[in-house]
This record gives sequence, structure tokens and C-alpha cells, in this order.
Amino acid sequence: MRLGLFGGTFNPIHIGHLRVAEEVRQAFDLTRIIFVPSYIPPHKDLEDNIEGQDRLHIVSMSIRSNPNFDVSAFEVEKGGNSYSIRTIEHIQQRYKTTPFFIIGQDAFNEIADWFESYRLFDMAHFIVMTRPGAFRPGLEDILGEAASRFYETKEGYINEKGNSIIFTSVTPLDISSSMIRKMCKDGKSIRYLVTDEVEKYITAERMYA
Repeated sequence: MRLGLFGGTFNPIHIGHLRVAEEVRQAFDLTRIIFVPSYIPPHKDLEDNIEGQDRLHIVSMSIRSNPNFDVSAFEVEKGGNSYSIRTIEHIQQRYKTTPFFIIGQDAFNEIADWFESYRLFDMAHFIVMTRPGAFRPGLEDILGEAASRFYETKEGYINEKGNSIIFTSVTPLDISSSMIRKMCKDGKSIRYLVTDEVEKYITAERMYA
């Protein structure tokens, strides 16, 4: 089984998230992509204090029409700071496979600062989503001395454990969760930026108003 892990605050999840997940799934022949909403992200502020269960519910609504998408409540139910290494360990133990961790280029550029970052590349493959024409730093600039563990390949890099870092270009939809939250506060429609069901739910619950 080839599992993709796609983590984030998803505050809220929008069609940009869904589209890139589908593109990555097809490009790398992934059996399933598991969305993992964080409880408390250690590297960014969680704006508007939207509870993890609410964001988990919105993700579940957003993906229910796609049989290749799934959602994990692991980080929300665990509580506290959400660390990717713990989620990866959980997925490995549950599914007995090495997952493909899906991450944007901006986040990947800061991965050396993540909790137990030195272990991440021994536990998972990494698919780094880039935008056409966007600047991509060298691996040494991102990982420092740890980059010496990797060998360059046509798609990216591979380490001595056989785990890869692969860079892939995705459709650059100019949508962000922060933009959606602001539009809600300003009383503007968010239709077609999120799924219809999520748009109705957010509006009815006045989640970001």
C-alpha cells in the first residue's frame, strides 16, 4: 500500500488543498491520501481558535466524495503539540508501510527546525510540492550537514535507507485559508473556494465571522 500523508491546520481546508492532493495521488500512484488535521501546530499560530474537532469535521465533509481520500483523527485526539514524527510512527505501526509525507516547499525549507527532524527522513518518503518557476534552495541550504546522507536522483534525492525526497510541480491555485477566514469576517461569499457542504456549514455556524 502506497499511503500519502497530508498534514496541516486546515483552518479551513479548501479546494486548493484538495486539488494538489489529487494531483500528487495520481502522479505517484498512491493508494490513498490521509489528511491529518493538527491539534496545536508547533510552527504556526492557530488563528480564530477553531477547535481541532471542528476542523476535523470540515475535512471529513470535504473529502467524503473521493474514495481515495481519508482522514486521521490521530493528532486531534492525541492533543497537545502536533509533531509529524509521532504521526508518521503511528501510520507506520498501523499500516505496516513507509508513508509518503506530502509537504509544500515553504514548509520543507524550514524542516530542519521541526521536532526530531533528523529522524523524519528515516521514517518516510517526502513529496515536496512546488510551484512552476518558484525558487528551490539546495538541499544543503535546507538540511545543512544532514544533506550529506542523500544522493541526488532525477526526481530529487534518496538516502541510505532508500527513502526519497521528490519534488513535484502542482497547479498553483491562489487560495489560502487565511484569505477565506478574512472573507468570512468581511461578510463575503466563499462559495467555490471550499466544497458546497463546507461553505454551507461554515456560513451556518458563523465559524470565522
